Amino acid sequence: MSIRFVLTCVVALACACLSLSAIAHAEDLRAARSEEHALSSLAAQSSVTLNETSGLARISFDIAPGARAEAVELVLVARPVSPQSGGRLQVSVNRGRSVTLAPQPENFEARFALYADSLREGRNTLNLNFDAAGEDGWVIDAEASRLRVSVAPAAGYSSLSDVEAALGADFAAPRRIFIDAGQAGTQAVPVSALTAQGLALRMGEAPILVSERSVAELTVRAVADPAAATPAVTLTGEDEIQLSATDSAALIAAARLFAARSMDGQDRRFGAAQALSAARLVRDTGFETTGANADLETLAGFGAPFGAEQGIATAVVFTDTDPQARLAALAVVGRAAIASGSAWIYGWFGEDIDAAPASHHRMVLGPLSTMDSRLLAAAPAEMRAATDAARARLPRQRRHFGSTAYADDTVGPLAEIAGIAAIYEDTSGQTVAIITSPDGADFARAARRLARSSLWNGMEGQAVLWDASAVTAFGPTTGPAFSREAFVVFLRDNDRYVALGAFSLAMLLLLSGSAVNRSASRRV
Repeated sequence: MSIRFVLTCVVALACACLSLSAIAHAEDLRAARSEEHALSSLAAQSSVTLNETSGLARISFDIAPGARAEAVELVLVARPVSPQSGGRLQVSVNRGRSVTLAPQPENFEARFALYADSLREGRNTLNLNFDAAGEDGWVIDAEASRLRVSVAPAAGYSSLSDVEAALGADFAAPRRIFIDAGQAGTQAVPVSALTAQGLALRMGEAPILVSERSVAELTVRAVADPAAATPAVTLTGEDEIQLSATDSAALIAAARLFAARSMDGQDRRFGAAQALSAARLVRDTGFETTGANADLETLAGFGAPFGAEQGIATAVVFTDTDPQARLAALAVVGRAAIASGSAWIYGWFGEDIDAAPASHHRMVLGPLSTMDSRLLAAAPAEMRAATDAARARLPRQRRHFGSTAYADDTVGPLAEIAGIAAIYEDTSGQTVAIITSPDGADFARAARRLARSSLWNGMEGQAVLWDASAVTAFGPTTGPAFSREAFVVFLRDNDRYVALGAFSLAMLLLLSGSAVNRSASRRV
């Protein structure tokens, strides 16, 4: 056997091993996707100034564990400090090679690719360096500048600590999450709500909750297991977290554990023993409140008064059992937990407002048609004004007339995004918050839009109306009860009777005209 033949076999075997390794690694990754973030969301500031005395800015961002970055691109928007601005801007990632710009002293927007070979899972740093060369500097518009990373997320995780890090990552985080609380029985609502709040606190945003397991990137499942010694959180699969307890009634304890404690540093099981030394799961709200005012601005910024003492005096009521509406309402509750800074682990969650403790503050979520009439009757005038304005904005409902039947179209998937939020104190001094949508609007789409956008931070006053892009506040008013919006709504709601009245009037005028004509003819 010749040496050449042996070497050929060795090389072929090595290539085969490398190919199999690459295939196996590829199977551990999901399809690559591009994600984009404004530098302001990464740096927590709206602008970055680079000059001779402060010539280096570092902006940190995280890539989820197990992910593989394939490309990175930066859109840099800047303006000169003065007509003498110049020098060179050098941009790099971590300790990788840099890209150099030599802009003229005028506003510019530059889009360019960076070297992706230096990207890694975990913490990364975007370096913006200014080489002054005796010239004035630049102001980077962090809100307009954007970092885009093309990354293949991991198909699964090996520990709860990795799941925690992935949920909090800026890129390649599991966004679509499926919550299965079917085995929780009567505790399904609080288990789902606390799970949604625990996810939101880890992600820093309201989760995208999906109704099908097949499209989810992460599953959280509640399982009643008689063999479970104590309530625990366990990583049972590469992309599945299990909340386990001896029976359905005890699953609420596992959900509280998931929502109240950080899993950082934990392996595949997290129980009561590990929780004793685990850090609390909290998030800095960055908002200072001077009191427990019953207004939407305090709710949006601080979660008050519902988040006080982790929801010990809070009742959350979900009025609609539609799956999509329920998932959207859970997203709103998750967003409220971020505002509070912690989960409402001592709160009451349910579907029947009459079962809610009378001494608790109440947050009620669902379409207007499912709301308790007593809540609407006690709501402030601002909410009625917002409701009238919402109905006036909505397109006219399509109606089908037949010889013997009449039917209204149901709300379809392309229904308008229109939502109403209101807050007030009831006669017993408890705060009531209502998150709803008027008839003809899609509550699920409106609630998701509120929970996952900056519209949440735009809430203020006693009532607001929001659509896909803006929030309109309704403050205290001394105006008359009659308004143009109310008149338009009245006409739309009673258009059949208006049409019947107009037709009757026309027939009356026609008959009267005929009678007058006959009388005039006889006189002639």
